Amino acid sequence: MKLWTYKTLKQDLKRRDQHSAIWRIALPMVLSNMTVPLVGLVDSAVMGHLPEAHYLAAVGLGAALFTFIVWTMGFLRMITTGLVAQAYGAEDYVAIRQWLFLSSLLGLMVAFLTLLLNPWLIDLILWWIEGSSEVESSVLAYWNTRIWGLPFSLLNAVMIGWFLGMQTARIPFWMLLIINVLNVMLDLYFVLGLGMTVEGVALASVIAEAVGFVFGAYHVVRLLAKYPIAQKFKLAWHKLKRLLSLNGDLLIRTLALELVFFTIHARGAELGDEVMAINAILLNFLMLIANGLDGFANAVEALVGKAIGRNNWRDFRASINVGGLWSLLVSLIFALVFWLFIEEFIALITTIESVREAAEPYHLYIIFMALVSVWSFWLDGVFIGASQISAMRNSMLIAVLVGFVPLYFLTKGYGNHGLWWAFYAFMLLRALSSVLFLKIGIRAGVYITMDKGFLS
Repeated sequence: MKLWTYKTLKQDLKRRDQHSAIWRIALPMVLSNMTVPLVGLVDSAVMGHLPEAHYLAAVGLGAALFTFIVWTMGFLRMITTGLVAQAYGAEDYVAIRQWLFLSSLLGLMVAFLTLLLNPWLIDLILWWIEGSSEVESSVLAYWNTRIWGLPFSLLNAVMIGWFLGMQTARIPFWMLLIINVLNVMLDLYFVLGLGMTVEGVALASVIAEAVGFVFGAYHVVRLLAKYPIAQKFKLAWHKLKRLLSLNGDLLIRTLALELVFFTIHARGAELGDEVMAINAILLNFLMLIANGLDGFANAVEALVGKAIGRNNWRDFRASINVGGLWSLLVSLIFALVFWLFIEEFIALITTIESVREAAEPYHLYIIFMALVSVWSFWLDGVFIGASQISAMRNSMLIAVLVGFVPLYFLTKGYGNHGLWWAFYAFMLLRALSSVLFLKIGIRAGVYITMDKGFLS
C-alpha cells in the first residue's frame, strides 16, 4: 500500500472523476474562504487609515483573541466534517443527524461558558499581552462587543463542517460569502459612515455572523428532509464521548498553534505599536493564503472521509494525491501574486508611511509562505477526513516544541526577524512530521481495512 510511487501517482492523476470531485468542493470553498481574511484585511484597512497605529494594532490583536476561541473549538468544524463524511459514505442517515446535533449542543455549551467567564477572561488576556495603554483600552472595547457573536460563530462552524461532510460546498459558499461581504459592508458603514472605531468593526462581525446563522439553519432543515430515517431518532449520548475524545487531541493541537500566533502578537507588543501593526498585516496575508489553500484541504477532508466510509483504498489514495497536486499549484500562484504585488497590497491596507516602510524587509516572508505552508494544510485535510486527530496533534507538538520554541529563543537578538525565522522553522517541521505520521498510519492500516494480497 504505497501512497507515492510513479505508478500510483500516474494512475491517480489520470482520474478525471477525482479532479472533478476535488474542484466541485474546492472551488466554492476557495472563493468563500478567501472572503474570510478579506474581512481581516478590510478591518486593518479601515483602522490603518486612522491617524494612530494603535487602532490597527488593537483590531489585529482583538481579532486574534476571538479567533483563538473559535480555533480552540475547531473540532466543531473539522471533526464534524470527518465524522459526517464517513457516515455519508456508509449511508448512515441516523449518524448524520447525531453528529450535527451533538456538535451543535457542545458549541452552545462552550459559548455560554465563555460569556459567563468573560469578565475574568479579558483581564487575564490584557495582563498577558502587556501592550500600550491605548492598545489595551481599544482591545477591551473590541472584545466586549465581538464576544456576543460567539454562539453564532460556533454554530456556523458546525453547519459548515456538516455541509462539507455531506459532500456539498454550495451552501457553505453562500454562508461564508453572505457573512463576510456583509461584514465588510458594515465595517465601512460603521467606521467611515458613522465615525465609530474598534466597536464598529466588532459590531459588524456580530451582525454578519447572526445573519449567516439564519441562512445556514434554513438550509440544514431543507437538506435533512432529503435523507429521511425509518426509526425513531435518538441523540446517542454515548457518541458524545468519542466527540470529546477527538476534541481533546484537537484542543491540544489548537492550543499549540495558538501559542505560536499569540507569541507573535505578544512579542510584537514588546517591540512597539509599529512592529505590532506590521505583524498584524503579515498575519492577515498569512490568513489569506491559509484560507485559499484550505479550500482544497476541505475537499480532501470530504473525499477522504467518504472513501473511508466505503472502505475504498483507491479512492482514498486518489483523493490525497489529486488534492495535493492542486494545492501545490495554487500555492505557486499565491507566491507569484505576492511577489508581483506585495507593495501594492500593503499600500491598500495602511497610509501610515512609517508602517509601510518598516514592513519592506518582511516582504519575502509572505512571498514564500504559501510554498512552505501548503504541505501541512493539505495533510491536515487527510487527517481530518479520517478522524485521525492524534496525528495532527503530534505533528503540531513536534513543530512547536522542536521547531518554533528553540528558534524563538535562539534568534531573540534579531528582533522581529528572529520571530519570523522561528515561524518558518515551525511550518517546515510541521509539514515533515505530517508526512511521517501519514505513512506510519497507512502502514498500520488505521485508514482503510485491506484484504491480504491487495495490490496498489
